[in-house]
Amino acid sequence: MIERMAKVEILGLKDIALEAVDVIHDQGTLHIEDLSEKIGAMEGKRVSRMEMDPRASEHEATLNNLRSKVGDMIRELQPEVETLNQAEVAVEYKALWSDNVDTMIARIQRMLSDVEKDTRETVERKNDLMVEMSRLEKYAPIMAKVQPLAERVSRMQDMASIALIIERKYKAILNYLNEEISKITGGECEVVASDVDEESTAALVVFNRHYLKQVHEFLAVQDVNQVRLPSDLARKPIDEAMAEVRARIAQIPAELDGLEGKLSEVTERYSVKLIAARNAIHDRLEAMDAVPKFAQTDQVFIIAGWMPEESVEPMEKALGDKFGNKVILTVVDVHEHAEEEEETPVALRNHPFVRYFEIIYMLSKYPRYGTVDPTVIFAVFFPMFFGFMVGDMGYGLIIMVLGWIVHKKWSQKPLANMAGYIMTVGGAWTIFFGALYLEFFGDWLARWLGVITVSANGEAHVDYILGTENSIFKYPIDRLEGFTFMLAVCLIIGLIHMGAGLIFGVINGVKENNRKHSMEKGGLLMVLIGAMMVIAKFGLGWWPVWAAALGGLMAVGGLVIAAIGGGMGGAVEAVVGAGNLFSYARLIAIGLASVIMANVANDLAREMGKGGKWWGIIVGAIVFILLHGLNIVIGVFSPSIHGLRLHLVESFGKFFEPAKYRYEPFKKTGGEE
Repeated sequence: MIERMAKVEILGLKDIALEAVDVIHDQGTLHIEDLSEKIGAMEGKRVSRMEMDPRASEHEATLNNLRSKVGDMIRELQPEVETLNQAEVAVEYKALWSDNVDTMIARIQRMLSDVEKDTRETVERKNDLMVEMSRLEKYAPIMAKVQPLAERVSRMQDMASIALIIERKYKAILNYLNEEISKITGGECEVVASDVDEESTAALVVFNRHYLKQVHEFLAVQDVNQVRLPSDLARKPIDEAMAEVRARIAQIPAELDGLEGKLSEVTERYSVKLIAARNAIHDRLEAMDAVPKFAQTDQVFIIAGWMPEESVEPMEKALGDKFGNKVILTVVDVHEHAEEEEETPVALRNHPFVRYFEIIYMLSKYPRYGTVDPTVIFAVFFPMFFGFMVGDMGYGLIIMVLGWIVHKKWSQKPLANMAGYIMTVGGAWTIFFGALYLEFFGDWLARWLGVITVSANGEAHVDYILGTENSIFKYPIDRLEGFTFMLAVCLIIGLIHMGAGLIFGVINGVKENNRKHSMEKGGLLMVLIGAMMVIAKFGLGWWPVWAAALGGLMAVGGLVIAAIGGGMGGAVEAVVGAGNLFSYARLIAIGLASVIMANVANDLAREMGKGGKWWGIIVGAIVFILLHGLNIVIGVFSPSIHGLRLHLVESFGKFFEPAKYRYEPFKKTGGEE
């Protein structure tokens, strides 16, 4: 249901405005109205937009800087926010918070100073090790390519070596390099090369150190890649340098683990304080950001907004206890101003079961204030549609268990939490309809019980537990053979579902004193009922002729009433709406696709397992699992999408009016970093 809201105005002396804002923030029930857009109409009353004083602007800049520092520390220490004791966070929050912004800033700065002092050296050392590790890992593969060559060159006094990496297609350049370097060194050089992989060749040039400068200058202008080692390894032989690199790469992880241990201790010590600081800074900045939405005169501040009616008295009491008659809260009567009533933000208050189905408003806006909340329709019909379409006890059991796991595991994530709950309820309905259809992973259970038998020529026959083939109602309900009956059920469900939406449309018209709107929706409901009575006679043979005639008269009367209420548009909608009943045939169509695929999976598995050969049984089991698994995945997404469409288009479209604003109270939340 939609919660009843009250519009309020809060006036007080301007010198206590920020203190009043803190009290309102603490109460956390006022949806602030931005008065800056209405100030133009108040100019004769000397009203202007409220502005922060220069000191507040300085505080805002300082707090933004502190928020950045706190965020960096949280990212560095990575505390497990979801596992923190929220009571401890609240205690630290109160310890940091102060109505005096300077005091609050000083407290946060002292806390950050303590954290920096305990973490600076460890964090810097960790960063240095990570940079070193990255550098060594960069050189290690290159050095590994040339090391085998270095080991083949005897170590001689006063000899230098340079490692090169050359693409194999340019390998011929080595002969040229050997000739030119021999000229430079007077023959005191040797070039050793070896193919390292399919794309590259490693070469090691060994020569007298006396010619080091000349050789480097020569190679600098050649199209070859020199392996340039870090400065601390550059003067060592390749094999020694490689050994040191490998040893260091092996040592660094242990050092990092030790540092991580120290940081974990610091994280445990300061995580609550840091999260509390983040929350306090966020809330203080949010309070400052709200100030420009207020109005002021020379001596008075003005705050306007909306809150639940039951929250008015506690807000009035909190302001009175703090400021006495210096601040006054007044409830504004908006019933005389329709445009203001349309501005009312919407808050929903539903039963805990229904509340999970408010996930629908992530795809749609809230219903407009003063209309009917359709969440209950969604909560009743969506999981039922889901179960009707999937309709398999085995699938339902799996979907229900997975949904419950998601619901519990991600209890702190609203979207996943609600989706998991809806999957659980949908899975329960799937089990219910699966029992009606006697389907457990397709026809597996029905065949095992002997309800379905297969003749020698491969034709399946159903031995009904209740009723016969000619009975209208029989058990189990065979979705494949009983298509006409299932289609009739779908049309009846559609009539009930669309009818509920139209009844809500009539109620909305009554609430809004819009007689024509009520007539239009009521006329459309009459057309639907009349059309269904005609279909029941000529399509299904259920009614006598006089009942079909009565239905025809009702449909014509409803068409006239809809035209009176909504004009030509109302008449057209009545005709189209009657046709929309057949949109609910998708309930049986999606279900038939699911059961056919399940039976195909079973038939293939049986064929594979014929003969009793072990490999056939294994292949059959794999086919069974894969195809049923795929069918379950399709059975989650496809029915969900079509169920949503039936609600958003066929039912909600008959009465739903979106709200302009959702109720978003000005409260201390801590926000997200």
